[in-house]
Amino acid sequence: PGYYHRLNADGTVANSTCCDNTATEHAMMARLMIDSAVLWAREYRIASFRFDLMGHQPRAAMERLKTAVREATGRDVQLFGEGWNFGEVANGARFRQAAQGQLDGTGIGAFGDKMRDAVRGGSGFDGGEALVANQGFINGIHVAPNALSGNVPLNELRWRGDLIRAALAGSLREYRLRTHWDALLPLSELGGAGFAKEPDEVVNYVENHDNATLYDVNVYKLPLSTSTEERARVQNLGSALVAFSQGIAYFHAGQEILRSKSLDRNSYDAGDWFNKLDWTYTDNNFGVGLPRQSDNGNNWTVMKPLLANPALKPRPQDIAWTREAFHDLLRIRAGTTLLRLRTAADIQARLTLLNTGPNQVPTVVGAHIDGQGYAGARFKELAYFVNVHPSEAQTVTVEALKGRPFVLHPVHRAPTAADGRARQATYLPATGAFAVPPRTAVVFVVE
Repeated sequence: PGYYHRLNADGTVANSTCCDNTATEHAMMARLMIDSAVLWAREYRIASFRFDLMGHQPRAAMERLKTAVREATGRDVQLFGEGWNFGEVANGARFRQAAQGQLDGTGIGAFGDKMRDAVRGGSGFDGGEALVANQGFINGIHVAPNALSGNVPLNELRWRGDLIRAALAGSLREYRLRTHWDALLPLSELGGAGFAKEPDEVVNYVENHDNATLYDVNVYKLPLSTSTEERARVQNLGSALVAFSQGIAYFHAGQEILRSKSLDRNSYDAGDWFNKLDWTYTDNNFGVGLPRQSDNGNNWTVMKPLLANPALKPRPQDIAWTREAFHDLLRIRAGTTLLRLRTAADIQARLTLLNTGPNQVPTVVGAHIDGQGYAGARFKELAYFVNVHPSEAQTVTVEALKGRPFVLHPVHRAPTAADGRARQATYLPATGAFAVPPRTAVVFVVE
């Protein structure tokens, strides 16, 4: 009795995970998990497994699972999960955890929450007016305040930009960043943003099944006057930051079609009414009613006027544009290994973060990647920029890239390109100046 569950000192079942905690430090519970994964990978050809609250499991059990699946299938199966460090197992109290920052050399990925929160603003646990007031990098902090955010200092915007830059560099502990306060620091010293030894240990994301979708977050945080067309552009900025980051790129189902759960922050048991995906691409499910009281009731007063506002519901053309712009991002990422560098050594040698330090353009993040001699690079050089300013083009001048024959990425130049605004971006070789339109993600290459 009690063997498969983790017990507290008084013999009760631990429930720090919001349900009864299973004890994969016990041999047979670990076997149940491992045998299940082997069966699913072998018989159903599952290619990737995501583990809920993976930090509550021993790293050793996860390593045994990875080995067993490989031996049973003859192929590597990707493993990643929530590497949060809390509860009765926190800080290695019972075993070495499969937690964020503890996966060195395993090839197992942990979600990177610092990027998520910097992009979106606030955290998944905000409530009341904080849902609106805590803006993030893409939805207006400092440059486009909403009714409740107030006068946020410029350094708050720049701090979030530095956290996002850490993700662009794979959240590698030893990668060094020139911060906005002009310190050259390893990412391990940047507020927990640098936790990985290798890029396959980090999962970059801005939306997941937990918490509100990105569209719903932006309903709260963007100024109410923001058009649905611009809301679609902001959604694309979030997807672009994931697509351009080194490490594992993770996109939630429906992120590419402005998916809404009608502001539900915890929809696991909310049924199809709130979780519906409309594959006709005519509706994103926003405004279908107040989400369940159990997880959302404390915020109903904030939610009600937003859900009743028809101006916040995107049009079919906004959904279609977001889908096509997202596909273009996938074409850009899939088309070159430079956005999927395989090792920390590759990132250290080839990736240079641009527009850093105290003299940065604060609404722009970007990087340059050297493709010379790199398998699958396709391009000799690649440079990308994401400008989150709502209304103004921004120019970043990079002296070191002056005189190079940069042109827009072929995806941007194609007649089928979704984002015509990206095609307006320019590069002046005489000065090394890259001009990026407002709320635009753009890639330049040397072919």
